[in-house]
Amino acid sequence: MDIPEKSLKSGFHMPSFGIGTWQMGGRLEYNPANDDEADIRAIQAAIELGVTHFDTAEQYAQGYTEELLGKAILGHDRSKLFIISKVMDINMRYDDVLAACERSLKRVGTDHFDMYLLHRYVPDVPMEETMRAMDKLMAEGLIRNIGVANYGVEAFKKAQAATANKIVYDQVHYNLEVRAPERTGLLEYCQHNDVLLAAWRPVQKGALLVNPPAILLEMAKKYDKTPAQIAINWLLSQENVVTLAKTSNLEHLKENLGAIGWQMSTDDIERLRSDYPGQQDSSAAVPLG
Repeated sequence: MDIPEKSLKSGFHMPSFGIGTWQMGGRLEYNPANDDEADIRAIQAAIELGVTHFDTAEQYAQGYTEELLGKAILGHDRSKLFIISKVMDINMRYDDVLAACERSLKRVGTDHFDMYLLHRYVPDVPMEETMRAMDKLMAEGLIRNIGVANYGVEAFKKAQAATANKIVYDQVHYNLEVRAPERTGLLEYCQHNDVLLAAWRPVQKGALLVNPPAILLEMAKKYDKTPAQIAINWLLSQENVVTLAKTSNLEHLKENLGAIGWQMSTDDIERLRSDYPGQQDSSAAVPLG
């Protein structure tokens, strides 16, 4: 299938749905017991089903996740893939950003990233220093777009003020349950300032699907979709919102892809926004910086 893209007025565009790679190869440390072949097969299966957007980070499994992604995309047309990686918070100094990006490119086996993110806001490193490095990577063609992850509105503004390049993307924890981007005004800021907000954990690692509330079951019945598909489409149906989900299970992947290509009504989007039970004002995983 063709994954629809979302575009900004600036001309930037990217696939609206992608595959995350967190926990492939390990968590923060490499796991020698990890089933590498299963992770590689999962990425390759996603490509065969039409997914082209893949998200990774140097912090994942000490860089090993990037290596797995590189193995999985080997032999595929790189020009048709949209690959994102991230520089970790301990590497925000100028020289460290440059070196980190070079290492990540080598691990993935590519000559550029379609987008490179600052993984977290680090207030004790001057933003001007970090963004000077990002601008250099842009000028050299090693990265094609600049984004951030887990940035609140004020941190985003600081980053944007420190670069001549447009920051096009902010990747944050956002789903039917975790509402920090709404509560803090980040979602509205992105929509009004030509920025894509990317939601990670769209089904809260499956937690939204365990004893789903009546309103989610009602929507699933109305649209003839599964609760997971409703949760993902609720995000995709919103202006300037894209999402990514991690799964190594082929059936879950196919189910997730069933959330794409149709539109939830505005009334139902807003009803889920207001009436979904158990909403949380902030992320317990990675709060906004």
